[in-house]
Amino acid sequence: MTRYLLDTNIISDATRPEPSKHLVSWMERQADEDLYISSLTLAEVRRGILEKPAGKKRGALERWFSGPEGPQALFAGRVLPFDESAGLIWARLMAEGTARGRPRSALDMVIASIAEANGCVVATANEQHFEGLPFINPLRKPD
Repeated sequence: MTRYLLDTNIISDATRPEPSKHLVSWMERQADEDLYISSLTLAEVRRGILEKPAGKKRGALERWFSGPEGPQALFAGRVLPFDESAGLIWARLMAEGTARGRPRSALDMVIASIAEANGCVVATANEQHFEGLPFINPLRKPD
């Protein structure tokens, strides 16, 4: 079975009032134990909430984030860290991009390096930033 590391944009889409029908269909076909998020995704989601102005929307997002449907609860035991192994992979990915004259996004390569270190394929809508790396775009209509 393939393990997937969900990029932040996949989590964002999945939590919209009307998520992508292709994403919903794809996620329904996956076993929960094969879906992971990174510590960076957790941080990016939390940052997005903290940067919202105080009010009803932020309050609802904070309750969701810390509640039973939030990412920490849904992915308990499946939040992958940026560790030593991922750090060494990150350095290689960044250097490869520079050598090709196509510098890569440092944060996207944190996601890619965590995925590689843990034997996962990145699930992302950001195809351009992950070009040449193992990824799928579950927001696209399946072939």
